Formats: sequence, structure tokens, C-alpha cells
Amino acid sequence: MSGGSRAARTPKRPRSARRSWEVYLDELAAFGMRPGLERVAALLEALGRPQERFRVVHVVGTNGKSSTTRYTAALIQAHGRRAGAYLSPHITDYCERVLVDGEPISPEAFGAAVERVRREVARLPVGLGDTTQFEVLTVAALVAFAESGVEAVALEAGLGGRLDATNITVAPVVVLTNIALEHTAVLGGTRAAIFAEKAAVIKGGDAVFGPLGGLEGEAEEVCARAGARAHLLGRDFTIEGEPGAFAVRAAGAQYTALAVPSPAPYQVTNAGLAVVAAHLLLGGLDEARVRAALKRTVVRGRLQVVSRAPLVLADGAHNPAGMEALAAALRGIELPRPVVVAAAVMRDKDVAGMLAALLPLADVMVCTQASEPRSLAAGELADAVRAAERVRDTTTGVRQEPLRVLTEADPGRALASARELAGPAGTVVVTGSLYLLEDLAAALGVAGSAPRA
Repeated sequence: MSGGSRAARTPKRPRSARRSWEVYLDELAAFGMRPGLERVAALLEALGRPQERFRVVHVVGTNGKSSTTRYTAALIQAHGRRAGAYLSPHITDYCERVLVDGEPISPEAFGAAVERVRREVARLPVGLGDTTQFEVLTVAALVAFAESGVEAVALEAGLGGRLDATNITVAPVVVLTNIALEHTAVLGGTRAAIFAEKAAVIKGGDAVFGPLGGLEGEAEEVCARAGARAHLLGRDFTIEGEPGAFAVRAAGAQYTALAVPSPAPYQVTNAGLAVVAAHLLLGGLDEARVRAALKRTVVRGRLQVVSRAPLVLADGAHNPAGMEALAAALRGIELPRPVVVAAAVMRDKDVAGMLAALLPLADVMVCTQASEPRSLAAGELADAVRAAERVRDTTTGVRQEPLRVLTEADPGRALASARELAGPAGTVVVTGSLYLLEDLAAALGVAGSAPRA
């Protein structure tokens, strides 16, 4: 399934400036999602089964996958193994999806891998149907990892798990971060149904589960059927503390005085899950190396401090669960006022659910839209904000000061307006969609690899 692919959209660079393999990937986006692993299996067989040349930590779940994937790869690298990370979606460039030892793969290396896959796509039987962008990206990444000589890869699933292109691998360690309602038309209308789709990647080995909110029994059953060992948060391992000082205890080991370069409490859980996963994959970790790896791993676009005066924060929360986690993190920071939110939201999301979590924190909402065709128009988002405020007024009482709502369709001008409204003493929060962060990447500095401390 093309779980992490983007819909067809206008490239940031002119078509004439894009490499042929980038144009090919852009064009494949039009095929959208197609369930099934037959095409991926056939391509990898023709390419010599590159996925069997390294070990895999497969990361699935609703939120936190990219962060957990990055942390896991950083921990593996810190212990002397050549490590890869496969991420989705990218913010500005396809190469951001494929990291080798913490750095994006070169365009030349990834382009060569894409072209190899492209040749094999042309040889596939017509009956298998059109190959999707995410399938080509995934197969090309696996080829590139094998050719780069990586020893282990943290592999982020796209959408779901059972029919996701990444499920072609057999991972000795699986991490399931959490479960919330999203993509219900594809994955099912209940948390249990979505859990079943994502947990289907477990094929034995060790399965590490983040907060499941009542699905622990299902996790035990899935692992029993798959012959896997279940590791449940709160029972088999613990993660306790704050971003600046937390500890992970698992499998008879403990890792203390850990810290991540983020004020977000949710990153403590993501980093803790990565510690447990790397511990299981490598058979134990060095505490000092764990501390150093986590401290230097910056996850861009996840409550990222972009600048100060005003304080500008960027976060790619794009569903109600992610927005609730962002709101909880912001409440813990005691943001300087006024708080101006610049937001864009995709129209296929639970917009009301996202706004319910976000609006209580905002003094001003600057509603904009991303260049992604699925983006809700700025005016429509503003209407949704006003409707959500009317509901708040009747259920929780009127806020002390009315929420100011502005509309600015251009993301760049929306950010400039938000900065001006916040003033040097206030706060700007840019959120609602990774596509918005892509559009503002240059202004926000959220592109590229994680800087090293």
C-alpha cells in the first residue's frame, strides 16, 4: 500500500530543474494507494532480495513513528553499527526519507537506486497493476541500504502495516508506538481494527508496545499467534521522567539521566521506545552512548524551536491525537503571550477534533493553506475555527478575550503576519500539517538532516 506517499502536486523546483528520477517519482504519486504486497515482492525478488542483507526494527503506529525511527537508528549507530533509517513523508526532498548514519543519502546514490527499481517496474506483469510512488520509494530505499552496507535499519511504516510496502521485511524487533483513530476508511473504524492492521507486521521476535489504552489484551493475542515476545509499557518496561531527565528500565537493564533536545514530553516516550528496541536488537546498550545519541538527535518539525523573539515553534501534528500531544506539551512550557497559531489542515482529517485540542491555547489564529491539493482552503479553516469557538462558548464558557481569527492563503505571508502579531515577546506556533512545514521549510529551517551537537 502506498501508505506514506503524497498526492500529485506541483514540485517546489521547476520541472526542468528536477532530476529524471525525481520527475518519475512525482508522476507516480497520481496512482495513490493500492493494497497488496505482490508488486513489492516481485521487485525485490528481481533485485536480489536486498532486504535480507540487514536487520530491521519495524516501527508502526499512529503517531511518533518518525521520531522513534530516528532515535532507534541513532542508538544503533552510536554502538558502532552502520545504521539506516527510512522515514515518511519527507519535508522538502526525497533523499530526506533515507538516512545512512544519520545523514540523508546523496541524490546520486538514491537516484541510481530509483532507476534500478524503475527498470524492474517496466518488466512487471501487467496483471499486477500500476506500481505506486511509496512502493518504488520503499524498494529503492531497501536497495540503497543494502548497497550502502548498513547493518541494521529502523524502518518506518507508511499507512497501516499489514498491506504497507514496508511489511515485505521480516523484522526481529517491531515497535508499535500507539493507536488512535485515523484513516478509518482504509484501516477500520475502531481502534481495535486499526491495531490489528498495524500489528500484522509482527512475525516473531520481539514486539515493543507503547501506550495502548486498553488494547493490551489484543497485543498479547497477536504476539501469541505470531510466536513473538510481547513487551508492554508499564509491565515489562518503564519510561519515566521529563525531556531533560528521564530513565528507561527494561529487561533487567536501566538507562538513566537521559535527555532529548526537545521540550516535548511525547518525545520522552518515543525515545524510550527506541531505547527498548535497540536494547533488544543489540542485546544490551552502553548507557553513556545512549545518553550521547539521544542528546544529539534533533527531530525536525516535532515541537522544534525555530527562533526566539518571538518564540517560534514548528510541529507537524496532523490528527487529533497528535494535536492533543502537542497541546499537552505546550501547556507544560508556559508560553509567552500572546500565542499566535499559524495553521493549515488537510480536508480529509478530523478538523473539529484537531481544533478542539488546539484552540484553547491560542490567542490568535492565522488560518492558511498548504500547496498540497488536499489542504482545506484558508477561508474554510477559518469558518471551522469560528464554528469550533461557538461550540466552546456553549460548553465551557466564553474565554476572557475573544479569539481573533485571520485568513491568509499564502503560507509565507501567514507566517510573517503571525510573527508581527506575536511581537518580540510572544509565541508563534506553526502546525496542522507536514505539508505546511514543507511550504515554509526555508523560513522555518525544518529541512535536512538532524544537526549534531
